[in-house]
Amino acid sequence: MKSKNNIILISGIIFSLGLLFLNPCKGYTNDSVTRSTLKNRTSVGLTIYNQNFALVQEKRNLQLSPTEKQEVIFQDVPVQIEPDTVFVSTKDQELNILEQKFEYDLITPEKLLEKYVGQKIKILEKNEKTGEKNILEAELVSCNNNQPVYRIEGEIYLGYPGTVILPEIPEELMARPTLRWLLQNVGGKAKKKLVTVSYLTRGLNWKADYVLQLMSNENKGTLLSWVTIENQTGALFEDAKIDLVAGEVQRVAEAPRIVRRMKMAENFAAASVPSFQEESISEYHLYTLDRTITLKDQQTTQVPFIKASLIPIQKEFVFWGTGSYRQRQMQFPDTPKPVRVYLKLDNKKEQNLGLPIPQGSIKVYQRNKKGDLKFIGEDLLKHTPEGETIRLRIGNAFDVVGVQKQMDWEKISSRAYESSWQVTLRNRKDEKIVVRVVEPVGGEWKIVSSSHQYKRLEARRIEFSVPLPAKGEEILKYRIRVEF
Repeated sequence: MKSKNNIILISGIIFSLGLLFLNPCKGYTNDSVTRSTLKNRTSVGLTIYNQNFALVQEKRNLQLSPTEKQEVIFQDVPVQIEPDTVFVSTKDQELNILEQKFEYDLITPEKLLEKYVGQKIKILEKNEKTGEKNILEAELVSCNNNQPVYRIEGEIYLGYPGTVILPEIPEELMARPTLRWLLQNVGGKAKKKLVTVSYLTRGLNWKADYVLQLMSNENKGTLLSWVTIENQTGALFEDAKIDLVAGEVQRVAEAPRIVRRMKMAENFAAASVPSFQEESISEYHLYTLDRTITLKDQQTTQVPFIKASLIPIQKEFVFWGTGSYRQRQMQFPDTPKPVRVYLKLDNKKEQNLGLPIPQGSIKVYQRNKKGDLKFIGEDLLKHTPEGETIRLRIGNAFDVVGVQKQMDWEKISSRAYESSWQVTLRNRKDEKIVVRVVEPVGGEWKIVSSSHQYKRLEARRIEFSVPLPAKGEEILKYRIRVEF
């Protein structure tokens, strides 16, 4: 039968979290078992890394008995906890963990049925017309893919109408992930202890999202950002102290990253001042939220992060060449290629920035003549230390194009080639600009002649600087020798 016909009634046990452990594990008495839930938590701190994991440090009060050894059932932990990272500490150091178990075989209707395969169960029948109820005994032969097979009075039934009744919850099934400890109370006194439990868990992640608003003249802008925190751990963190770590921390096996998109608040101009304090830790940067927040499971939370105004901005136009110097080009099309547009920002205090900026997507907006805000591009802002330069590609120029042609080519030797090139750049804007022509080169190169200034960006990349008049064009000509 389908699962809707298998509503499970548990006889003899009240199915609730608080009473789930009425029968403690064998070998212990009620006096030797201590249960800890969120009600015992006094504080919790989260150090969240932008690699989908976090360090959790929570303090809980444990009421310990005077017995030398006792079991502690530590509930309300994340589903994605890494049990091998758990450690417990107290101020007096009077607790020793002798054993630790992580119970993660959680209760589901399917798993409950699986535990009773080969055993006698009961099925509650109800006559829909008369309302008469009847309970019959059956043997659960198998239960694969939620399709139970019963033996009733010597005959096999592939499913059966009615409600399955089970005698009890198997001891090995849990309502939620739980840590079980066998502790040794060195002090030997019955008293309340404040313990600090620390562990790593997957399923907590954060990212930064940025908005850059340009002034109408495009030479200055305002940078605003939000931090988005995702909780996919299966646990609640109420009034948590939040630290965010920016940087790539080395881990042996990184968990798959969960990525979700959340729309940033549209009214970013009204965002509050930054809520985080920054400091360096080892080779990373730590951002501490100045207040506590609550992170519910399966919830995304956004907090204002960085705000900087009147940042000087430079616009750059870049034409990327073909880099094809090893062979003769039989035919070069006259189709214009677009010129890329970049925004350049210096991450320096004198430029109203000067902050360690974590990686994140950045959206760029600009107001038109009517004052309406328009979206003009988006890029990925990489981790940027203080003092470094930020370059954002926002798209291609509409009014600036270039056409590149090979004018001559010859083979000098078995490994050397010479070729002449011409790049025609046209500017249809009402203002003069400068276009950077960047040419990738696959071997050792030398410029034989050039109509414009150039510089070596790196071993295999050349840059020509070409000024363009308003509503005009300019032709770059150069001859290059390349040895492969």
